[in-house]
Amino acid sequence: MFDMIRELGLYLVASPRSRYWQLQQLRELDAEHLADIGVTAGEAELGRRKAAPVPARKSTAAVRHAEAAQAGAM
Repeated sequence: MFDMIRELGLYLVASPRSRYWQLQQLRELDAEHLADIGVTAGEAELGRRKAAPVPARKSTAAVRHAEAAQAGAM
């Protein structure tokens, strides 16, 4: 609750620390400036970066089986 009140106060005084003010400024940049900071126009419009896909993990059973085979248990 405190964070919302703080953000509202920062926004009303146009503080550079306001996330909404920063997002507004980011959206006003042209494509060249966005490319300089590594953000696409779609990400700026959306307000967040697209997360990189999480690599698939091996199941623990397959890992245990492979470790057992390496140890000569099988």
